[in-house]
Amino acid sequence: MSDLYRIMKGKAYRLAETIIAPKHHGEDLLRTIMSDSDYSRQPLFLSMLPQVIPAEAHRQILLDGLAREYAGADNWMAYVESETSK
Repeated sequence: MSDLYRIMKGKAYRLAETIIAPKHHGEDLLRTIMSDSDYSRQPLFLSMLPQVIPAEAHRQILLDGLAREYAGADNWMAYVESETSK
């Protein structure tokens, strides 16, 4: 399953490149998106994600992986819960 996460992450990274201005060149753009849930780029990323990764199960693998990798959360819902309780 980790291979599938890497594949989905690659697709998501290309989406992130279209959302984030070029001034962030060289940064981990997914880390940038995950680092600030209050910034408009995260909701934009999430709303556009189904166009890039149509399968819901694949999106769930991606989101759970992003939550683990960038936020230290067990899964996406744990990440959302931690962000909303701030």
